[in-house]
Amino acid sequence: MFDNDELHPKFVDAMRKLKAMSEEDRLSEYNKDLFEQAMNYAPLEIQPQLIEIKKKYQDLH
Repeated sequence: MFDNDELHPKFVDAMRKLKAMSEEDRLSEYNKDLFEQAMNYAPLEIQPQLIEIKKKYQDLH
């Protein structure tokens, strides 16, 4: 999908950590900052998917 050279290192780091978690852990309050980091550095093409996840998070909290 994307060449890692095109992606911001903070996005890559956040997504690597989030990917290793269960959905419950990803959506936990504890990992909110990590998810925000992913949102802030995400390529424009990925942001709609992350917005959907953020809506799911907000519905839980």
